[in-house]
Amino acid sequence: MTDKREFEKVFRHHYDGMFRLARKMLNDDAESKDVVSDVFANLLKSNTDLKSDTLQAFLLTSVRNRCINLLVHKQKQQQMQKAVVVEMITPEQTAEHEQLQLLHRYIDSRLPKLSQQILRLRYQQGLKYREIAQVLQVSEVTVHNHLSQSLKQLKDHFKSLGYGIK
Repeated sequence: MTDKREFEKVFRHHYDGMFRLARKMLNDDAESKDVVSDVFANLLKSNTDLKSDTLQAFLLTSVRNRCINLLVHKQKQQQMQKAVVVEMITPEQTAEHEQLQLLHRYIDSRLPKLSQQILRLRYQQGLKYREIAQVLQVSEVTVHNHLSQSLKQLKDHFKSLGYGIK
């Protein structure tokens, strides 16, 4: 996208929608503005000629993907910070932390990416089914089905390990 006027027009027309999506996912104005700015910066650098009928979908998908990447990055940072704290806590807390680590490893290695995203958005971000469906651009039924299947799979796995999950 090399034409400056065309780029400005696209920016003015799509910025608000992109920002609202990022804000809904991140709950942070500054991070949301950064994500949208990054998407536009990459668009400007890429010299890609986008068709007007797919432009909005491309921009919103780019924002969604950047937000998910940012959330995953933040989650990894939090896990590393928690790992440092684990060394200073009691044995009971250590056992609970180990169980949590087992849970995260199982989710990351055994569940499909969409199920992983849905679980994280639901239980780490506290989003409702409707919000998750909007963020991931799937139906609420899909969100419900993935959550149900994932939770059943987790329950069965941890029961087999001897954890008393009801």
